[in-house]
Amino acid sequence: MNTPAHAIVNLLLFPKQIRERHAVAIVAGSLLPDTPMLVFYLWAKFSGMSERFIWRDGYFDPGWQAVFDTFHSFPLLGLAWFAAWRAGWTSLTVFFASMFLHSCFDFPLHHSDAHHHFFPFSDWQFHSPISYWDPAYHGQIVGSIELIVVLAGGAWLLRTSENAVLRRWVSAILFLYLTYWGFISLMWM
Repeated sequence: MNTPAHAIVNLLLFPKQIRERHAVAIVAGSLLPDTPMLVFYLWAKFSGMSERFIWRDGYFDPGWQAVFDTFHSFPLLGLAWFAAWRAGWTSLTVFFASMFLHSCFDFPLHHSDAHHHFFPFSDWQFHSPISYWDPAYHGQIVGSIELIVVLAGGAWLLRTSENAVLRRWVSAILFLYLTYWGFISLMWM
């Protein structure tokens, strides 16, 4: 899934009372797994790399992959969630649960760019038959479904939320999501 989509989907999946009280933890947890990729992308662009080189070569550098995989690792996220839960830190528990959800949605939606979801214990990757972006693996269909879910889900959250902070976050995420699609359209189409 595209990074901002994770935030809307995760907000939709948490029960309302948790969503209303821990919106920032949910949003932060849903976005953090992809933050290293944003850092990588900005570094690559400022280094003068072409879009083609970034996504066909640079992205697959073993050092960067280890960083990406750390933030998508089921065992590491499960351990962090368990430690936060045992310590009674509710916001941090929600935060790690949101990171875990992000990884759960990435698992079936990545083909050639699959993460090592069991890092550091295994290098195994699930190369899904569907991709959230690659047209060779139904990316146009998955992307269209994602777009509908994010826009409809975002509108529903704006309409039903009683928390002004949550509504502001949802508005910002929707703006970011649409801006992202505009950027992708310019770069790839």
